[in-house]
Parts: sequence; C-alpha cells; structure tokens
Amino acid sequence: MKNQLLAKRYTEGLAGALPDEGEFQSVYRELSGFADLLLNHSRLQAVLLRPFVSSSKKAAIIGEILDRETYREKTKRFLLLLVRHRRLEILPDVVRDLPARWKERHGIRTFEVRSVVPMSGTQKGRLEAELSRLENAPVSCSYSLDPALVGGLFIRKGNRVYDASLKGEIERLKDIIGERVPHGH
Repeated sequence: MKNQLLAKRYTEGLAGALPDEGEFQSVYRELSGFADLLLNHSRLQAVLLRPFVSSSKKAAIIGEILDRETYREKTKRFLLLLVRHRRLEILPDVVRDLPARWKERHGIRTFEVRSVVPMSGTQKGRLEAELSRLENAPVSCSYSLDPALVGGLFIRKGNRVYDASLKGEIERLKDIIGERVPHGH
C-alpha cells in the first residue's frame, strides 16, 4: 500500500511536469523502455534494486546507461530522482499509471473496459459517448478481453467500478441470498 501511494505521488508530479502531448509521449516511451530494460536484465536489477548498494553507485550506473541512449533531460532527472530517494522499484507502477494521470490532468477521464468478446467500433463509440455524457468531460477507454466475466461489461475509473457483467450479477445475487438464509441451514 505504501508503494502505491508513493507511486501515485511521483506519477502525479511527473504528469504535472509534462506540458504537452509530444513531451508526454517521449518521456513515457523512454521510461517504458528503461522499465523494460530493468525488468529483462536480472544483473541490472540485482544492482539497482538492492537497498545496500549506494544511491551514488546506482546513479552512476543509470547515468552510463542514459548517456548511451538519447534520453530527454526530464526523463534522466526523473530516473535519478527515483534513485536518490531509493524509489526505483516503483518505476513499473509509474509507467503503468502515467497515461491515465496525464490525461486526467488535461481533463480527459480514463476508463478500463473489460468484456468477454471484442466490442465493435459502434459499441465502443456508444459506450464512450455515454461515459462522456455521465462525466461531462472527454473520455479515453482502454479495452481488454476477460473470459471470466461470462457476459456483459466491467468498467473501472480509478477506484470506481461499474460491474454490468453476468459474473457481477451472480455475485450480487449470492450476497442477497446469503443475507436472507438463516445461519446453520
């Protein structure tokens, strides 16, 4: 939980420092690439994520990596900030949440939509129009398939969930039935 809160603070700070779409896309792409590099190289992980390795040694290693590539100054400063504060382990969370945070700061509401089968372009358009109407703001949806839903949709915006799935209905029915059945029967 502590790491989630820290990741949220760092993500919000970074999103606020990215003034336009072009810079957002560049920094996001660079951070994603660095997170992938870290994820796919166990020796690099072993050094950069160990608490007993000094921040200055980690910063020097990251500096060497960043100097070999053409990273934006903002990306470099952010990565080195994570290293100095011993927070590099939250980088994957920052990368995951940055697009939604950036959009939110620019008035776009972000939703995660899961369905059992792929939605058609028309269905997506109608859903996005309705969500935009409900939010009274532009929306952006990320779509994915979830066979566990059985039918219907699962929609999430932050901590708010709209579960219009068959699985959700069954769970609600179980709760209702469970409340009315006397214990011991």
